[in-house]
Amino acid sequence: MELQHRLARQMIDVAVSKALEDMKGNTKRSIRNLIDLGMLFSKSENSKRFFSAAQKVIANPQNPYPSLAARMISDVDNDTIKKAGLNLGYDSLVYGAQKLRKKQEDLGLTFPWLLIFDISETSPVMFRKLEHCIREGQELGIYSYVICPHERGDISAVCEIAKRFDESLFILKGYPAFISEQIAETIGKIHNIVVSVQVADTDPDCATAGEAFRLLKRNRCLYGFHVCYNEDTVNRVTAPAYIHSAIGFGNLFGAYIAENNASDAVRDAVHAFACRERGESGQPLITLDWYRDIQDIGEQIFSGAGQTEAPLAKRVYCEYIKARDMLTKSLLEILRGVQSCAGM
Repeated sequence: MELQHRLARQMIDVAVSKALEDMKGNTKRSIRNLIDLGMLFSKSENSKRFFSAAQKVIANPQNPYPSLAARMISDVDNDTIKKAGLNLGYDSLVYGAQKLRKKQEDLGLTFPWLLIFDISETSPVMFRKLEHCIREGQELGIYSYVICPHERGDISAVCEIAKRFDESLFILKGYPAFISEQIAETIGKIHNIVVSVQVADTDPDCATAGEAFRLLKRNRCLYGFHVCYNEDTVNRVTAPAYIHSAIGFGNLFGAYIAENNASDAVRDAVHAFACRERGESGQPLITLDWYRDIQDIGEQIFSGAGQTEAPLAKRVYCEYIKARDMLTKSLLEILRGVQSCAGM
């Protein structure tokens, strides 16, 4: 398995490198080639359905993805595009998913494909525990991590950890004030980090967010935004002007996070909006309904592999894993505890 993984990863690496170079001349054709490559390496029916749908989207001459890809190639370090795509698309959703399904069968537990860590307390000991937890996660088959720092200084420690896990994807989810020139420069040199900047519901062009986007773009980082919404703000954050402003600042994705008081009707409306905006007639921005999309991916990974994971997914993805929990527990113990609570 490990040898097959290494060979497959090397083949995909070479193919993606060529596709990125070709995109500078013929973006549409290169995207088609990448989708065909994904279909070739698809092992599950779910993966095949995804790439089949992608083929239909890209066949529409008005689809937004050539424009998105051209922006990405121009603005983002190509090594970051390749590494982030490889770590998410192959290591996490193909190779990692296979490992997770096997672990689920062996241990009788349900596992999330992505972990979110809330660094509410910082110390050198805590970051060593975080590193150990990620190593344990990789052994299980988890290769995608969202890190939520609460202090600007935490980002440097997270960057050092990311360097040691070259095949994992790290999404830094934080406030715009955390992005300084030095931090943006550091992130730009680490190719398995994606940044999500929290923006206001009034306009992504607030003073601090706009400066953060400029610094990230100057250092050729891969970045996007996330915004919280409820009944009072949903129309503002889904308005065309809001999306166009975000695109103008170089954002490649936008994640929408429901506040606790958001009704089911509003959540459903945002989900429909996200699907429409990233569809064949949408905008050159990957729009995400944060909680529902990551849960849907988990359900697709584990469909037909045993019990439903919805209660576990809701707790892991919506409540986050507090960093302090890792000081006394292994990752497996944390997930066992979460699953136990989810079944109550």
